Amino acid sequence: MEQFQFVTVSHPDQIKDKGKQNTIRRHAIRSSLKKNRDDAEKRRENFVEVEVSAKGHGLIKKRTGMEKESVGTSPSAARVDPFDTLPGSPDPLRVLVGHKSVRQVGEPVFCVGDAGLVFFQGMETVSRGAFTDPALFHALSLILSLAANNNIPNLECLKYRGETLKSLTERMADLKMVPAVSTLTAILLLIGYEYRVDGTTSKSIALHIRAVDEVIRMNREANIELSDAIRRALFWQDLYSCFFVSTTRLLSHENYPEFCWARDPDRIYSYVVPLGFRSISRTLPPDFQVLLEDLNALCSLVDFNCGPGGTPINKLPIDNGQAWIESRLVNLLYDSRKSREESNLYEACIFALFLCTYKLYTGIWEGCFIPEFCASQVLGLVSRATSISPAKHSPEIVLWLLFVSGALAERSRTKLRASVLILSLYRERVEQLHQDWKQFKETLKSFIWSEYTMEQKFLRFWEELHPGQES
Repeated sequence: MEQFQFVTVSHPDQIKDKGKQNTIRRHAIRSSLKKNRDDAEKRRENFVEVEVSAKGHGLIKKRTGMEKESVGTSPSAARVDPFDTLPGSPDPLRVLVGHKSVRQVGEPVFCVGDAGLVFFQGMETVSRGAFTDPALFHALSLILSLAANNNIPNLECLKYRGETLKSLTERMADLKMVPAVSTLTAILLLIGYEYRVDGTTSKSIALHIRAVDEVIRMNREANIELSDAIRRALFWQDLYSCFFVSTTRLLSHENYPEFCWARDPDRIYSYVVPLGFRSISRTLPPDFQVLLEDLNALCSLVDFNCGPGGTPINKLPIDNGQAWIESRLVNLLYDSRKSREESNLYEACIFALFLCTYKLYTGIWEGCFIPEFCASQVLGLVSRATSISPAKHSPEIVLWLLFVSGALAERSRTKLRASVLILSLYRERVEQLHQDWKQFKETLKSFIWSEYTMEQKFLRFWEELHPGQES
C-alpha cells in the first residue's frame, strides 16, 4: 500500500481539475482506511476478547489476538558483536544460557535468571564489558557446557577448558598487568568445574585457589579495591573443594570475621544438643556437640521470626550463620577423613547436617548439585555403617538420616533410593517408627528441625511412602 501520492501541477488553477481532484480524494480515502486498519490491529494486540455466560457470568471462552509470525532469523554473531570484540561467537553461549540445567551451575559465583540473563551475585563490575576478557568468556562457556551435559565432561568442555587455561596463563604471565575482576571470576569458575568433574586432581584446585588468594593480596597492596563478593566466592570455592574432593583448606571462617557469630544471650535456652543425638553424642568430638547446639539455635531463630505474619526469611540475615556452621562442618569432615577410625555414621551425620543447614535458606542458589551430593553421601555412608554393625546404631537416627536424604534431595532418583532403603532394606528396623505422621514428626523434632523450612518437605516425602494415608 503506497503511503504518498504526488500530484504534479504547473499552474495553481490546475489543482481544480476534476481528474486531479479525484486522484487526491481516492488517496485520502485509502490512507484513512489504512490508518483505521492499523489502529484496529493494535487494539486487537493490546486487548483480550472474551465471551461471558449469560447465566453464571463466568468466562466460557477466551481468544487472544493473532500473533504475528516472526520473519527474521536469530541474530548472527556479526549483529550481536558488530565490532568483533568478543573472543568467540556468542551464539553457542546464548544457547547454553537458555538450557534448563544451567540455572545454578555457577554457585557461588553466578546464577542464570528466569530471562536467561547471567547474574553475577554482588559483582556488578563483572557484567560491564567483561565478556571481552577471553578467560571469562571461555570459563563461562565451560561451566555452562558441563551443566548442559549433566555434569559429564565432553569434547566441548575440554575445548573450553583448554581455551580458559591458555587465556589465564597468558594473563597471569604478564607481571605488569594487574588481573581484572573478570579474570579472578574466571579462575573461580574454573575451580567450580574442577571439583564437579570426577578424576580431577585436588592439586590443580589448590593451585587455582592459591592463585586467586595471591591476586587478591596483590590488588590490596596496590590499593585496588575488590568487591567483597570476590572474597566470599573464594571462601565458598575453597570450602566446597574440601567438601567434595578433600583438598586442604586454605581459608577458614576465622579469616572472615563476619562469619563468626556470637551466641545470643537472650536465646541461650535454644543452644542445646537435640535429644535424638544424645545417644551418640558421648562418642563424638566436643566441637561436633557445640555445632549441634548452634544449628539447633539457628533453626529456632528461623521458626521464631518466620512464623505466620512474621518476617520473610529473605529479610532475615542468616546467611552468615549458615556459613559459620557449614565451615566448621567441613573442618570436622576433613579431620574425620584423615583419621583411620571407622566413622561412617558420624560422617553421615555431618553430611546430613550440612544439607539441613544449606536448605534453611538458599536465596538464589536453589540448585541440585550440593543437595544431591549430600544426600547421596548420606545414603552410602548409612549403608556401609549398618552393614558393618547392623545392631549398633539406633533405628531412630538411621531413619532420620534416610528421611533427610529423601525429603531434602531435589532429584527423583535420589528420593527413590532413600524410599527403597526405608521400605525394604531397613523395613524390619524402622517400619513401626514412621507409620503415623504425628508421632513420627515428634521423632524428627528430636533431631534437627525447622517447622518453617522442613515440615512440608518431610511431609510430602512421608506421603509418597504412605499413599492414601492421612497425615
